[in-house]
Amino acid sequence: MHSYHEQLQTHALNDLTTRAKSGIITYGSVWLIIAFSYQLHTIYPSFFYLNTGILLGIFLSRITHFFLLKRNSTAQISLMNQWLVLTILIAAAHWGFMTAWIIFDDRLAELRTIILIITPAFAIGGACNLSISSEIRTLYPTLMFIPFIGTLIYQGDTESLMLAILTSICLLYIFTSSKATHNDYWAAITNHMVAEERAELMEKLSTTDPLTQLKNRMFFDAEFAKEWKRCSRLKCPLSLIMIDLDFFKGINDNYGHVFGDECLRRVAATINSKVARPTDCVARYGGEEFVVLLPNTNIKATAMLAQRMIKAVADLELHPNNNDTIHITCSIGGATITPDFKADQGSLIKTADSALYHAKGTGRNRYYSEDLS
Repeated sequence: MHSYHEQLQTHALNDLTTRAKSGIITYGSVWLIIAFSYQLHTIYPSFFYLNTGILLGIFLSRITHFFLLKRNSTAQISLMNQWLVLTILIAAAHWGFMTAWIIFDDRLAELRTIILIITPAFAIGGACNLSISSEIRTLYPTLMFIPFIGTLIYQGDTESLMLAILTSICLLYIFTSSKATHNDYWAAITNHMVAEERAELMEKLSTTDPLTQLKNRMFFDAEFAKEWKRCSRLKCPLSLIMIDLDFFKGINDNYGHVFGDECLRRVAATINSKVARPTDCVARYGGEEFVVLLPNTNIKATAMLAQRMIKAVADLELHPNNNDTIHITCSIGGATITPDFKADQGSLIKTADSALYHAKGTGRNRYYSEDLS
């Protein structure tokens, strides 16, 4: 079971990876369109191959990260998050320095207008879309803008200085906008997880007996109907045992209901400990009566489990006070059937209940069963 913090981080990493997928293709596509439109591979091959190689390396790193995370979405969350954030920031820094190079190098003068349009668009879109990460929210636009803002200031002409000032204002606006989207995202994801936890808790409370922490009658009824259909379809046996504590009223009368409740808790835990399979269902049926549903279990295996329960309950040492030690016993009735869709589901419960009364009527602290298969 992951901690609440780990669940949040895992959810955020998956969301960030999903949002960043478009960038894997966008950067390379835009670069290649610009490069081939302006014949950079022939006019300025060193510039073309250097930037293409860097973008290819970033692309391969991101693709590797994506498939590793998809294969195992819970492995090394911190490392995977650092990997993703680092490659995104490297891409931003590369594009920022490439923009600065284009502005500075007169051989690339034809590209200046289009690159000054594309770079702010990338910075704004990336910072807001990827604002899940506080590092990306601030560093992504910074790494894109600062290199070419510095270049514009270095050039020193009026137009360049004006562009540097306007771009700086744009950067401040991006910080403000991305902070708002960052806060909105984390508020939404936190509220969503809190709502899920509350829903799970409410579901658990609605199906759990508050005293014994076993499943309650409502859950048993639903599980019984489901297993009846499943066993009918598979043509496999379905067994049911009903357990009733012997002379429990006397314990309540002699020692009080508080001790009686403690007895029920101890017996419930003991019964539940003998049921190993997750498909089996142990529930409090009412009062001091418990029921165990055993799918795909024949009458012989049911009898063996019931005998273990009888012995385990009889071996319990209960202490109503500092001086006394008492023991309690239980009677168990069982029934086994190979269900059929057309048969009456209630017949299994009635037969197990009848077997229970037979066990109590013939001396208690024993098991009796009937086979309806």
